Parts: sequence; C-alpha cells; structure tokens
Amino acid sequence: MKKIALVVALVAAAVAAQPGLAAEKATARSSCPPQSAREAEQGLRYMTQLGIASNTCSSMGVYADFRVRNHDAIVAYQHAMIAHLHGNAAFDRWNTSLANQLAQHQQNVTPEQFCQQSMPMLEQAKTMDAARFRAYIASQAASASCGR
Repeated sequence: MKKIALVVALVAAAVAAQPGLAAEKATARSSCPPQSAREAEQGLRYMTQLGIASNTCSSMGVYADFRVRNHDAIVAYQHAMIAHLHGNAAFDRWNTSLANQLAQHQQNVTPEQFCQQSMPMLEQAKTMDAARFRAYIASQAASASCGR
C-alpha cells in the first residue's frame, strides 16, 4: 500500500510540474533572439533580396556596388549570425534556406512585376552607404516581430 501511495505521489508531482515546464519551454521558444542576431538576420535578408532583385532585373551592378560599399557591415552580420546559430554549418543551412524562401516569393509574379516591385529597393541600394545601411537595418530589426 505504501508503494502505491509513493507511486501516486510521484506521478502527481510529475503532472503538477508539467505545466510549469511547458510554460518555460513556450517562453524560451517565443523569446526574441538578441538584438545583434535580429539585426544580422535583417541585414542578410536585405542583401539576399537585393541579390535576387539585381539578378532578376539585370541590375547586377547595383548589387556589386552595394556589397563593396557595405562589405564591413555584411561581414559583421555574417559573423553575428554564425555566432547566434553556433557555427558555419548551421549558418550555411540558414542562409541557403533564406535564399530559397525569398526566391520562391518571386515565382508568384511575372519577372516584370517583380522588377517593378523591386525598383524602390534597387534605387535605395544605389546610394546606401554603411552608416545608412546599419541604421536602416536597425530600424527593420526593431520593428520585426519575433518568431518569424
């Protein structure tokens, strides 16, 4: 009888602890990554979108010039994501997934429509220096919701 009571008590204790554990796990999943990782994601997202738009819209000079002007910021964003994702392999998977995801959105419209929609970004990128790029990305990261 004592053994049954002990087992019942242990099961009851385990069940009582589950809501707390579930809440902790949910909070951990829903919490935002650090600001540096959010900015890095937005910066690399912008660069990837720009690359796709430049390639599709025959504006590769815009992309190449942007990369030269913003080389240090881009490398810093890459390093921040590598640290956040705990290594190059995870970063490479994430970066490939991001590029595939963004490229799929392009397939929902004609190339002409996509280029027309991308024109503001292409024009913005032509003049965006490192300080403006970092400021723009910081504002994007601040307004982005967590768990996207």
